[in-house]
Amino acid sequence: MKQLFLLTLVIALTSCASNPENKKSNKYLSAQDNENVEEVLGQNISKSIDMYPIPNTSVAIPKKVYELPLPKQFFSSESNNELRLHKLGEIRWIYLSLEPSKVWPMLQEYLNEKSELNISKANPKTGEIFTDEIERNNSKNRFVFKIESGLQRESTEIFISYEVFKENRWSKNVDNEYIKTISTQILNGLSELGSVTGTSLVALNLNTVDKTEVFIDEDGFSKIRLMVNFPRAWSALQRTLSIAEFNVSDFDRDEGVFITKIKSDEGFFGRGETKEVKIFVEKIAQNETIISILLGEEDKEIVQEIISQINQVLS
Repeated sequence: MKQLFLLTLVIALTSCASNPENKKSNKYLSAQDNENVEEVLGQNISKSIDMYPIPNTSVAIPKKVYELPLPKQFFSSESNNELRLHKLGEIRWIYLSLEPSKVWPMLQEYLNEKSELNISKANPKTGEIFTDEIERNNSKNRFVFKIESGLQRESTEIFISYEVFKENRWSKNVDNEYIKTISTQILNGLSELGSVTGTSLVALNLNTVDKTEVFIDEDGFSKIRLMVNFPRAWSALQRTLSIAEFNVSDFDRDEGVFITKIKSDEGFFGRGETKEVKIFVEKIAQNETIISILLGEEDKEIVQEIISQINQVLS
């Protein structure tokens, strides 16, 4: 009896090994297609709308249909803990080569421990810090600090505003000397804090805002969108062209244009050729500007290369 059981088991195992389709996991191998797609769906698929059609290769179509878009360029600011004080008209701001979520606790630490300015309230969602009221010149005053992501990636700009309380509302105070003194003190105070490795979790949202974006317009030309006002965009582009060593021969701020000459040794044109290039700064909205280049249809690759060089310095 025992021998009969063993013989039966051996036959069964041999059968499974010789024919894998007998295994449950391989039953699909013997499956048959007895119904077409229309019968399964219960409708005529020829009347369905194809949301993602494949181009018909038998018909002549533009080459760009098959071209993949270029990846977005990313550049980081230098990791040298750079710290600068800027002034443009009545606007003052401090630049730091750190992310906003790292600068947020730094500024609060300085104001709380090493400054005559005490914090009244702070909003990490908007990046705003308000100081207590200051009695000066028989009026109530205060400072407002706005922490924003800078034009360069992994950088921060602290905008400094001095306000006076008049007619039941806060308005801008034009005491430039006092603002300059406080701004310089904050600049020196932040530099004394040394390198920072920590980050504020409540202010992480401040890191996600990009002020610089390269995009392609409807005609296929590369452009740069800056989420800053015209004066700042003009100043930033002027500094960028100088750093990138563009040969600016002329400019017109009213028209928003820089005129530069590109030589053949810069790799854009044929040997010995020089071409005049106009770089425009255009105001789109209060805090939105576009940087573009005026060249012909045949020079799209040149425009892309110049825009890439400008964006590398800007961002």
